[in-house]
Amino acid sequence: MHFSRFSLLALLAASLSSAMAQEQPPAPADTANGELQRIVDVQSTRDPDLRPYRTMLKGVDAYADHLRLAPNAPLRFMLIPASASGKLDGVTLHLAADNLSIPIPLAANGSFTLARDKAAYDANADLVSNKKRDTVRWRADIHTPGLPGNVRRLGDLRMECEIRWAVEQDQLSFVRRNLFRLAGGPCHSSLIHVPFPVFRTLLAVQARSGERTAAIRVTDDQQRYVPPLHDLTWDDDTLLTLTYADDSTVATTAPAAPSSTQ
Repeated sequence: MHFSRFSLLALLAASLSSAMAQEQPPAPADTANGELQRIVDVQSTRDPDLRPYRTMLKGVDAYADHLRLAPNAPLRFMLIPASASGKLDGVTLHLAADNLSIPIPLAANGSFTLARDKAAYDANADLVSNKKRDTVRWRADIHTPGLPGNVRRLGDLRMECEIRWAVEQDQLSFVRRNLFRLAGGPCHSSLIHVPFPVFRTLLAVQARSGERTAAIRVTDDQQRYVPPLHDLTWDDDTLLTLTYADDSTVATTAPAAPSSTQ
């Protein structure tokens, strides 16, 4: 029994470090361009970035299944550069299949919504960007309205984790996927730490629930923090305040989610 437990923990330690890979925070998108509505020929870019529409809809389903985590937060996804030097300049999204092309409007910060579309589902469409593969990444973008820009709600972060796991788990190997499940899943296990990237250098993150406070771990590079997703003694309304190295002024209120035509 002791050997089996040790072996499982060793496999988890070896596998979880690379699965659900830690994202390097990208440079902020240029917000001066307004809504990115331009349509280009996605076939003109070699090796475009693809994600099956049906796979992305698993994230939409996860949002519906876990709505209690963030009941007031709209569902949006975020398109981000894969590296800090990457840009979203000129990026577009389409749902594409044979004889089907449906543009997906992008906000200036790279966020977008994804509606259910029977034609796209039946055609097994892909969500296609005009950027080369591995130059952009996808994230859930869940923000309860009205919070300061440097404050995250723990339930919102838990929802982001559930959506990401629903979308990405099938991309893992059979062994790695089942190791995650044996551990309880990335959003529920103390064995698995899910870092959240930020756009600026962090000094500290503090959690507060009522009169209870605690320091939240910041990674050594000061570009990510690790919220207590699994720890239910911190309720979903727990607020995490992020303090940045250049934090002489902080936005007072998080921007409202952009409107969508989808």
